Amino acid sequence: KLELTKFSVEGCLPSKMVQMQSMVSMGAMFLISRICAHYNQPFWVTFGCQIAVIVVLTQLMGRMGGGGGKSIVGEDAPSLEGLTYVQGSPVKENKGRVIVVEFWATWCPPCKTSIPHIDSAFKTYHPQGVDFVGITKETSAVVLPFISTMKEKFTYPVASDPKGTVSNGYPVSGIPAAFVIGKEGKVVWQGHPMSGLEAAIEAALKGEIPKLE
Repeated sequence: KLELTKFSVEGCLPSKMVQMQSMVSMGAMFLISRICAHYNQPFWVTFGCQIAVIVVLTQLMGRMGGGGGKSIVGEDAPSLEGLTYVQGSPVKENKGRVIVVEFWATWCPPCKTSIPHIDSAFKTYHPQGVDFVGITKETSAVVLPFISTMKEKFTYPVASDPKGTVSNGYPVSGIPAAFVIGKEGKVVWQGHPMSGLEAAIEAALKGEIPKLE
């Protein structure tokens, strides 16, 4: 079971990744303090170097935190059957249409940031034959109040998947994460929804292979 317990600059991190980040940060800070002490550097130099390392590590872990895990590009898309829709019409897995599948949660600040971006893409590409669905493992009782606060910024279909019926089929190591399913029913792109999603949709509509960023 995947437990996401902390957010970073770009994505919400799994608990194991958070622990790894803490261990790496502590090790780096200790190493820097020893090096600075060896060269008799003043405190402010040591402190500055430690802060710089923490910032870099946070950014790197953030990139790992959102956008999915193991690549399934080129594989048949996992089924979307079994979802409980709390907003919009159910997505039908018909070949010939492009589908954008997003994974998110109400408690994830980076998800809240990316939702208006995805909603804008929905309003642009849905008329062109692209279906969207945002999937969360939270219940409708939790999701519906959140949707109401977002208002016109969150209008695309949303589905609840508390048992992980669909979510467990996708390699999501952090959220937000998005997958684009091409017209042939295969995953043609996966990544952070705010990094290359529109280009991936455009390519999928043309039957081309999107470039991973």
